[in-house]
Amino acid sequence: MSRILANAVFLGLLALVPAVVWGLLTPKPVSWDPEVLKEGEVRLADVLQSGEEILWIDARSESDYNKEHIPGAILLNEDRWEELFMQFMMSGRWRPGVKIVVYCGSSGCQASHAVAERLSKKSGIHNVWVLKGGWEAWIKK
Repeated sequence: MSRILANAVFLGLLALVPAVVWGLLTPKPVSWDPEVLKEGEVRLADVLQSGEEILWIDARSESDYNKEHIPGAILLNEDRWEELFMQFMMSGRWRPGVKIVVYCGSSGCQASHAVAERLSKKSGIHNVWVLKGGWEAWIKK
């Protein structure tokens, strides 16, 4: 019985070696804080304090946009991308260097990320960000 216990302790200690090595080599711990920004996201407070010209893009549904939206925001969503993108380009509101901030309904909504990716990667427009917390962040401000 003592030999089984000794083997179990040995195997337990042996299993700790890779865990300790991984802990030492990992550059930073993963944060579970919901306020941590994902790549391409920006906080509302930072946007408002930046003093930059902002072009707001609403990636929500047209009915949500028609109910209420950030003043001056342009509707551009995945549902009617082709039509709305042409309207966006023809509006004259976008020009190189203007910071674009895309938002959707909430932190759980991925529409803003999809629209931002489409703007930056597929349309070649730079300086595109996603509002952390989306519309919910705006109405809580």
